[in-house]
Amino acid sequence: MTSHSSSRQVPTARADPQSSGTPPSTTRPIPSPPRVDHWAPALRSAALLTGTLVRSGPGLRPVSWPDTEKSRCAALGGLLLERYAAAEQTAAWIWGACRSPGPRMRLITLRGRAPAGFELVGLRRLASISHFRLVEGDIARIGEYGVTSRSRTVYDLLRSPEPFTAARLVAARLLMLTEPGIADRLATRADAASPIDRTRVRERLRALGPTPQGA
Repeated sequence: MTSHSSSRQVPTARADPQSSGTPPSTTRPIPSPPRVDHWAPALRSAALLTGTLVRSGPGLRPVSWPDTEKSRCAALGGLLLERYAAAEQTAAWIWGACRSPGPRMRLITLRGRAPAGFELVGLRRLASISHFRLVEGDIARIGEYGVTSRSRTVYDLLRSPEPFTAARLVAARLLMLTEPGIADRLATRADAASPIDRTRVRERLRALGPTPQGA
């Protein structure tokens, strides 16, 4: 540090990890990508034109930030904070197993049913909200955001009444490769499901083809 009243160099005190008993830090906290959903529409449009922002699913992210799980969550704005979590194809997109979050975002509510006022905030045209019965391990946290776990995401893709498109099939297959034991957990979960869900999950599991050893 340089004194403004003198050219004399003042040494900066440094903590000695050995004397303080505090181990030196080897890693720095990874900063969270900034949200831009609260920006004025004109500002977002201008940033898109100049390339400062790029599209990320139905949202936007700064071009300076890589396309990661966390930046995809941030691109959805405050939708995944507190009350909601991403599910189905939207969750598969966040996990990087799908190119698109789907024509409409799929969210689940974590605190009972979606509030009646949800329509008033103008998001019904963007998202479909469901209430699922969850068990421990079904929700993963990516920073401050909620998303169904990889295993739960695959299960929801398989049991969904939505058409099992090529994109959903590929996403399920890719997610099953990311965690050992997903196939076994899916089979166990299907056994306890309703007859309709059980049949659908088993049929789609067969459509996925042979599962690699340990998946």
